[in-house]
Amino acid sequence: MASRDARAGAAAGAEPVVISSLVVETAPGCAEAAAEALAALPGVEVHERQGHKLVVTIEAPSVQASHERASSFIQVEGVTGVNLVYCNFEDEYAARR
Repeated sequence: MASRDARAGAAAGAEPVVISSLVVETAPGCAEAAAEALAALPGVEVHERQGHKLVVTIEAPSVQASHERASSFIQVEGVTGVNLVYCNFEDEYAARR
């Protein structure tokens, strides 16, 4: 059952936000180009690069949208793996209270 705040937020038209953190692995020598390509995607931010690994976040309106965006990463040239590290559900209405 939804919390009172979630129900009130939904009634007020507030949209939930799903924030996911991922580690994206790339082929040797491809990290920079992959980081640029990922950062160009809507809702995606590349925070750090460590060798061939990238720390990336996705901000999306739903779990499904977040999953679809993360699944598209494997199509980026040089990306060899995508690992979900953390997923958080934000309620903008609750954040404004």
